[in-house]
Amino acid sequence: MNETVKFTRDGAVAMLTVSRPEALNALNSQVLTELGAHARSLAEMRDVQVVVITGEGEKAFVAGADIKEMLAFTSEEAARFGRVGAQAFAALARLPQIVIAKVNGFALGGGLELALAADFIYASAKARFGLPEVMLGLIPGFGGTQRLADRIGVARALEWVTGADKYDANEALAAGLVNRVVAPEELNDAVNTLARRIAANGPGAVRSAKAVVTASRRTDAGVGFELESAQFGLRFGTAEAKEGLAAFVEKRAAKFPAL
Repeated sequence: MNETVKFTRDGAVAMLTVSRPEALNALNSQVLTELGAHARSLAEMRDVQVVVITGEGEKAFVAGADIKEMLAFTSEEAARFGRVGAQAFAALARLPQIVIAKVNGFALGGGLELALAADFIYASAKARFGLPEVMLGLIPGFGGTQRLADRIGVARALEWVTGADKYDANEALAAGLVNRVVAPEELNDAVNTLARRIAANGPGAVRSAKAVVTASRRTDAGVGFELESAQFGLRFGTAEAKEGLAAFVEKRAAKFPAL
């Protein structure tokens, strides 16, 4: 069986590419299973600091779930399919590394849900976003309702989900879904530059920063501030921080130790 999710890496930057271009990278059971397996492996890779998720080809990031496969599902099979997808996307969302979705085309339905499992999104100006499931008599099932509301607010998320419309890249940027929109030919360079910049920083500090920032969604402000202060103090006891501070004073590039 051919792999449907390609794993590549360049130093501390790894890339997962959904590779079903003939089906606009639609998510079937195999894709979801492979995404989950890669996420579990990446969680143990201490020498990977950034993970980029994208889709093969220029037309689609992921155009949605595979309707042809879903058409024959019983209720039990659909529930199992939903659990596989939800678990895979949750594993991606929990990764300690920074995860960037590089959206190069359609990100609809499950495709948008996959992008939402990343920490943030860089998009081509040709990208299109939406959750059209209610048009099929369904709802998003891979965590999309929760993550979209967290990203763009409850009222706007409800409009997107129940209206089932498609939104262009600039509309997604204005809504707060997307971090940056660039010309299609500039997308690879923009993401690669950002990924290398993040990977060049203290690896422990980056992971700590992600943990503290994402904790703000799950705790009240007081607990979040306490967590930030605790992590700030702990960083000073690390070899990584000692090297970073010394390098700054000595006006040289830091040589951070491996995790």
